[in-house]
Amino acid sequence: MEKNEIIYSIVRQYEEIGITCNVGGATDISVDQELLDAKHPTGKIKIHYENAILMSEKDQTIYFWELTKEIKSGFSLGFSSESFSQSGSTLSRKVKAVQYSTDGKAYEYDFDLGKLNQIVKSTAKENGWKFKVVLSKKKALY
Repeated sequence: MEKNEIIYSIVRQYEEIGITCNVGGATDISVDQELLDAKHPTGKIKIHYENAILMSEKDQTIYFWELTKEIKSGFSLGFSSESFSQSGSTLSRKVKAVQYSTDGKAYEYDFDLGKLNQIVKSTAKENGWKFKVVLSKKKALY
């Protein structure tokens, strides 16, 4: 499969799980999306996800960079925290939360962050490309 076909295969698989991709620009595929914005009686949690996917035809390698930013705040508890996770630590991380609507109904949110990495890795392998996680965003940009 050629580079453009691989790009659209990854984009299609991302869209199937509700992830919006940008194609082209500084890298081949990028994601910059809020995965969770949940409010609950004691505070709120936001999870923001970014990645950059660069496909090098020269060495048949897909370079993958990702960043997860988590912001929690609790008004009644008087705390707030922010944490960042870089590639290696998000490989199998699942995000689970319950969001309450204004009418008091609870909605559960469940998302496996590792699936985003796994889609790219398996697509690379299926097409004879190498897959490499990079810790610097610059290494996944043109």
